[in-house]
Amino acid sequence: MYRGEGKSSDAPRDAVFFEICQEPYLTTYEGIKRAGPPQAIQKLREESYMVQVALSETPSADWKRLFYETQQSPSPDFPPRAVDISGHLLRFRTDAASVEAKMAWIDRWIERANQKEAAMGEKLDEERRRRREEHQREQQELASFNARWEKL
Repeated sequence: MYRGEGKSSDAPRDAVFFEICQEPYLTTYEGIKRAGPPQAIQKLREESYMVQVALSETPSADWKRLFYETQQSPSPDFPPRAVDISGHLLRFRTDAASVEAKMAWIDRWIERANQKEAAMGEKLDEERRRRREEHQREQQELASFNARWEKL
């Protein structure tokens, strides 16, 4: 289980935000999973951040549709459409105090999209395998460029 270490009750608010982000990863039997904890990538204004979460693979158009449209009783303050899916990343705006609750919603939505996708049949397995291979090739290409540019 993944947890932050050395928690302190008197830590500054930003430090508390980063401790909240150190929650366990979502684990599911099959389908798309979170590939790590949420990461603050930009401070938008006082107490407001852009946060991103990596997924285990790039979702198909069908999976994205299921993520956005098949959710039961989502929070009116944080609907699925508040999450942007770009490649294998999820991004959303939040304040530090809401990260844990929003991640719980996102985990539920991921799980539900996986369940609905599995119900659609096995034709998706081949597409998923092809996407996974394509994603691995892209990551290798990016790593190659980053290694070449490392000393620039």
